[in-house]
Amino acid sequence: MKQYGVEMARFTSAKMNKFRRKLSSLGGSTDKDAVVSKIELQNRRLSSISANGMDEEKLIVKGQLIKAASLEKLAMLCVDCFDDAGELHDNPFFPRMVFLMHKWFVSSEELAALFINLYQTRDKSICKSPCQHKPLDQNCRLNRFKTRVCYTVRSWISEFPMHFDLDPSLAREIRSLQELTCKDSANNHKLLVDISNLPSYDWMRAVSVRNSVKRSHKVSLVFDHLEPHELAEQITVLEYKIFRRISFSDFRNYAIHGKLQDNPRLERSIMLFNGLSLWVQCMVLSKSTPQYRAQVITKFVNVAKALRQLQNFNSLMAVVGGLSHSSIARLTKTASHLPAEINKALHEMTEMLSSNGNFANYRKQLSECKGFKIPILGVHLKDLIALHTALHDKVENGLLNIRKMAQLAVVFNELIQLQSTSPDIEANMDLINTLKVSLDLQYSEEEIYELSLAREPRESASAPPTPIPSEKPVFADWASGITPTLDSDTLKKHVHAMVEAVYKNYDHDRDGYISHQEFDSIAGNFPFIDSFGILDADHFARQLKTFDEVKHVDGMISKEEMKMYFIRANCHALSCGFRHDFVETTYFKPTYCEHCSGLLWGLIKQGWKCRDCAISCHKHCKELVVVECRPRGSVSSGPQSSNTSLLQDTDTSRATSADEQPSPRGTERRRQSSRLRHLASVHQSTQTVKDSGISLMDSASSVNLNLEYNDDEVFVDEDVSSLRDRLRQSEEARAKLASENKMLQTELASAHDRIKLLQSHIGQIRQHTCFTDLPGTK
Repeated sequence: MKQYGVEMARFTSAKMNKFRRKLSSLGGSTDKDAVVSKIELQNRRLSSISANGMDEEKLIVKGQLIKAASLEKLAMLCVDCFDDAGELHDNPFFPRMVFLMHKWFVSSEELAALFINLYQTRDKSICKSPCQHKPLDQNCRLNRFKTRVCYTVRSWISEFPMHFDLDPSLAREIRSLQELTCKDSANNHKLLVDISNLPSYDWMRAVSVRNSVKRSHKVSLVFDHLEPHELAEQITVLEYKIFRRISFSDFRNYAIHGKLQDNPRLERSIMLFNGLSLWVQCMVLSKSTPQYRAQVITKFVNVAKALRQLQNFNSLMAVVGGLSHSSIARLTKTASHLPAEINKALHEMTEMLSSNGNFANYRKQLSECKGFKIPILGVHLKDLIALHTALHDKVENGLLNIRKMAQLAVVFNELIQLQSTSPDIEANMDLINTLKVSLDLQYSEEEIYELSLAREPRESASAPPTPIPSEKPVFADWASGITPTLDSDTLKKHVHAMVEAVYKNYDHDRDGYISHQEFDSIAGNFPFIDSFGILDADHFARQLKTFDEVKHVDGMISKEEMKMYFIRANCHALSCGFRHDFVETTYFKPTYCEHCSGLLWGLIKQGWKCRDCAISCHKHCKELVVVECRPRGSVSSGPQSSNTSLLQDTDTSRATSADEQPSPRGTERRRQSSRLRHLASVHQSTQTVKDSGISLMDSASSVNLNLEYNDDEVFVDEDVSSLRDRLRQSEEARAKLASENKMLQTELASAHDRIKLLQSHIGQIRQHTCFTDLPGTK
């Protein structure tokens, strides 16, 4: 261990010669242009990551290999990297690494305090000849050292200005340093550490996306009309606005704790990733024919190409992950309609994003990118977790692990660069607001896979069920389990902005309504949205749908109707499955098809109705309905559900008793159970109740059970006690059934009343149906 608390090992002469040759290859001159070129090359080296994601080059400062250092020496080494003119020499990467990574180990306030301490307490003995240490004396070594300290702080301010705007304690420390420079009458020092003109970074504190300048020309919000590059550009803008808000602390907290709790900005980014991938799957599966599904896949492949050109790798992985998901990959009929070039392009992008070799292909592509780029968040978060697990923050004697700091800096450099660059794309906030609502889907992987099976069933009905593959080609497992669930206030804000955008672009006469045709165009952005008739209905028409109320439907959708629909659909998470249990039904009032909104005509058996969610449709629309099966509500309190529950419990208890292992007295117990079941069956078969000519089975009427035992059937006291317990339980069950029977009788009476009411409705309908006389007839 050497002085200043630094553990170092000097290079041998051969290594020093190698290091000098390396410096000379970067340019041996000491002029400003050469130094700048060195910095650019070093930053380029920082961006280049090896196949395993780690920078394996050794950290060199002034010819020394740094393995660990105290915090004080770390600050000193940063100052030593600057010359009297404020230019970097030796290793320009070292100060940036410290400024970028210090918050992993200590607070920014502590680091700033160290620089203030160096400025104040530097030993005056560094001046060899007698010196008065005048502030303007350029030959004074103490003044030159203080100047280098101020240059170091200036470099920190210019590299990471957000630190000083978002951290009030750090800003106070820098102002204290500025006051010290004023006392020394060093005006040039005061200007170097001035932070009064820094831009505001308040937008980084917010989670939501702020609106940009409104566009003056009309834009399309329809998925079918959007060009792939337009959709890719707006996805990139949305990704960028969310991604750049993620702070250093957000990354650090996730790497250390591995949880998204109290980390809303990072969670929002993961929600966008999962929502985009899920939206791709739903948009494909929302089409009813293989040809249409192939067209959607082709469009998303072209969107992925555009994302690759924009160097948005995070959204690219979400789109390709959605297209490579098992629910889409199994669609063989759809794949047969894809052009060969689309299959080839999808395969190439899948290979580029493959996890083989620790995402070696992706890392190579990323290192070759220049300018704006959005890396795959999950890949670099995994690197952070791996480094944090493998290396300790401090080594022996409490020294900071500089090796860990250097390797973490390589990863963070890719993540933080996004905050200082922006895409050269004009934001279309109307389309972005529409996308935000479109991507807020509430479907699970099981539901999506079930819909995939409904679209293209297995060829062999006898084939065993295909399990959902647990391993996907590209989909990031780090993001699994984070579903797009927004709080009610944020959801309402997104829906309001989306609806305003829709009416701004499609309400041509500005009357606050859109037509059926315009709605059909917009509905293409929202998989499994309800039909036009569901949205275009007032409260009573939605609830009752009787003849008198339906006539109030005006054939137009208002802003309030659309807002209420989207808020209700998202808040209640109405995704419960896609398979319906249809049964042919006779309707006694005007009813409309859920798919085409047409009237169900006919005298009897006009259409098909789902037993679970009660939606109705035509026979020819039954296979085309793609709406979640939403149960009408819990009926556990009703008599029918109670009986069903009781029967299920009885079946379960029988199955359990059948699976039990024989006991020493198993024969006697089985004989008791058999005798009880026999008596109960005889008891039930002899009891009926007749009401209005209708015969109902009544298993709970008051009939005494006479249990007669033969002399040859002798039971021990324990068996008799057990039998009495069972008899008591059966009596309790019989009492319950008796009360339920009374409820059934009441229901039957009310059913008769409803039948009479429906018959009167039929008469009214016939009266409203007018058959005019034909010409020439009487």
